[in-house]
Amino acid sequence: MGGSEPSRAAPICIEEDQCTFVKPVFLIALDYSTAMNAMFDADETRWQRAVAAVQAIVDTNNGYIQGNIMLALMRFGHDPDVDQPGTTIAGDASGLVDGQKLDVAWYDAQAPDKQYFQCNGEAVKDALATVPPPLAGAPTGIGAWTAGALARAEALFAAGKADHPEEVGPDARRPVLIVITQGVWTDAEGTQVLQPPSADPVPVASDMWINEAIPTYVLSVGDAAGTAEANKLAAAGGTGQAVVEPQVFKDALKVLVLEIINQVEEPICDPARPRIMFILDGSSSMLNVMGDSVHGAMGQTRWDLLRTGGIAVALNDPTPPLSDVVPLDLWTIVGAAVFGGDSPAEQKLLVDYAPCRGSVLDWALDPQTSCDAPGCDEPWGGPPISWTFKTDEIEFPGPTTPVQSHVPRCDVDPQKPGACAGSGAFVHLGLELVQGHLAAARASCMAVDAPFTCDAQTKFYNVLIMDGPYDSDDAAVQASLEQMVVDGVRTYVVGLGELAAAPEAVEQLTMMAAWGSGGGLDFFPAGDSQVELQAALAAIFEHMFTEVLSETMIDPCCSLLACGGLDGGDDLEPDPVPDPSDTDSSSSTTGEEPGTTGAATSTTTGGATTSDGATTDGSTSAPTSGPTSGGATTDGATTDTPTTGGQPGTGAPGESGDEPGGADTDGGAPGGTAKDGCACTSAADGERMLAPLVGLGLLGLGRRRRARRDVRTDR
Repeated sequence: MGGSEPSRAAPICIEEDQCTFVKPVFLIALDYSTAMNAMFDADETRWQRAVAAVQAIVDTNNGYIQGNIMLALMRFGHDPDVDQPGTTIAGDASGLVDGQKLDVAWYDAQAPDKQYFQCNGEAVKDALATVPPPLAGAPTGIGAWTAGALARAEALFAAGKADHPEEVGPDARRPVLIVITQGVWTDAEGTQVLQPPSADPVPVASDMWINEAIPTYVLSVGDAAGTAEANKLAAAGGTGQAVVEPQVFKDALKVLVLEIINQVEEPICDPARPRIMFILDGSSSMLNVMGDSVHGAMGQTRWDLLRTGGIAVALNDPTPPLSDVVPLDLWTIVGAAVFGGDSPAEQKLLVDYAPCRGSVLDWALDPQTSCDAPGCDEPWGGPPISWTFKTDEIEFPGPTTPVQSHVPRCDVDPQKPGACAGSGAFVHLGLELVQGHLAAARASCMAVDAPFTCDAQTKFYNVLIMDGPYDSDDAAVQASLEQMVVDGVRTYVVGLGELAAAPEAVEQLTMMAAWGSGGGLDFFPAGDSQVELQAALAAIFEHMFTEVLSETMIDPCCSLLACGGLDGGDDLEPDPVPDPSDTDSSSSTTGEEPGTTGAATSTTTGGATTSDGATTDGSTSAPTSGPTSGGATTDGATTDTPTTGGQPGTGAPGESGDEPGGADTDGGAPGGTAKDGCACTSAADGERMLAPLVGLGLLGLGRRRRARRDVRTDR
């Protein structure tokens, strides 16, 4: 999420729901003294710099920070008469009263339900847009009673707790104070600078941190003297030192938000994800057109259709009843195999079961991939072509390597000199390959250290795509398909293209569909167009997931698979945080595994390193030591964060035969209890940011809500 930010339609806004973490409350205390009117650099004043920093906090990474917190804004100056309530500053029309102004609150304190305002970053920006510089840019006139601002902040946090008595224990919100200041403080009346000691804000920040677990993050927009005071404030507030670079400050806050999010441990979800093996027709007719009489040009063949308009497109589409918005690729574990001739035998496993297979298959099936001189100089040039098959462990690293490329043979046939020939359609060889691989695949994913685990209830499916009649013996085809049904694996059959509409092909496809489904399904005709192929695949996936959802308890807090780095997707996490004390020598890493997103794991700053980006030398990441009350973390300890869950509903698959059924339950976890939460808490070194399925509409769980109650810690 760092670096150049992509253009998107709307900012991130994760509204609190049954599966999201308890959002923290952030209060920005913004220095409104006339000292802020001094120039920060040649181009902007300190006030302009501070306002830009607040706007950046709201806008950065498509609203990542403000979309995951409850945000409030307060400005502070001085109080002309601390003994007289309601005093204002002469000449100030911005609304400071008794030294402060709460411009944007977390909630309406007068409302009966005191419901929090969700994602109110725009309200913060709008408020600042109407506020002029302190005293219209005057050099003096408003002091910086920082201690009073911190005391007011402490009172606001306390009022928030009192107004929401249900937010205790695991439901308690983490409070965070953000101070943006030029650093040099005054007494309450604004008449003395850095005097008297009783007006020093450091003891207030220390009390908030030690006794209330409220950290104070500080962004300094002052000179060296002011930054020195800001450093003292940050140290007392448990965050080490102030930051002078807004980008570093934003990154620190992103890591803090991520740390809080990662306290929610995702439930064990991988066994609920179905495994789908695509078994692809690798006969030479897939490269031909016009009734198999001549080779096709680029983009015209059924092989091209399968590659560019078939599997990858289907995996990137949502699939009811799973979801109307979530792509299939983010919820399934997919592999692919191919079959062709028998002499030599051409069946092979292209990619093993893994997430995010769209681009992987595109590479493996692309004729360009396997076209090397001297055997090939034009992959669509017609026979003869001698392919150079490849593996790729660099572009597609991980548990599925090697990824193998494949294209049907394109030899010369004297009877059809313009067509590709050489690869038959010995489908039984492909089926036997997949059948034999199932036992190994199941054993592999049942291992404790498997990247994506499965169990005895995990559903395995095949999708067999043929472009015409096969060359195998019927008995061999039937034996493999029926044995896989016995082993709990259904095979869906797709007839692709004009050759699949011939009577002989229709008869064989019908038999294979029956053998592969226990007699319950017919084959799915796909025609010669992308629209028809996608319709066939969509019908298959709808039937498939209707069964999955009727037989599998899917925790609604399960996150989606993250394809960042592996399949062209974007990681969902912020960039590592640079060391604010040494911008030339920071060292942060993010670990990536195929299908997972790596959280920031360590930040090295001058020799001291701690987990989750926290450092001991005063860096701007999360506090490394301090109180443990109030939900604060210390040395990796976290406070439980509860969530709630529900039971997915199901619908009819729309196919005759073995239609799976299912009914809604009481919305509880297995066993019928509606109190068990659907996600537990873990240490702050969680590997992935929670991407709740509910927030994306997965499983249609908006029908039922559960209150946060008991927290399960037995995973």
